Amino acid sequence: MAKKQNKNIKTLDLHGYAADDVVDAIDRFIMKVQSESQVRIMTGKGKGVVKKLTMNYLKQAKYPWKYEVMDNGKANEGVLVVFIN
Repeated sequence: MAKKQNKNIKTLDLHGYAADDVVDAIDRFIMKVQSESQVRIMTGKGKGVVKKLTMNYLKQAKYPWKYEVMDNGKANEGVLVVFIN
C-alpha cells in the first residue's frame, strides 16, 4: 500500500513562473521554511525548464529531494519533496 503524503507540508507552486524568476522564488521560499523538515516544490511537467532550474538550485545548495509519491504508489515527477533539516 502506498504511503500517503502529508498535504500540510508547506508548498511552493512554480506553475506560471518565468524562468528568470524561478531561482529567486525558490531562494525566498527556502529562507522562509528553514524550521521545516521537508517542503514541496511544484514544478509541473511542461517543457522541463522550471524543473531543471529547480533541480540545479537544489543540487548546488545541497538539499536532498525526491519525487512525491502519489496514492497509487507512482512518482509524481511534477512535485519535488525537499528535505530542509
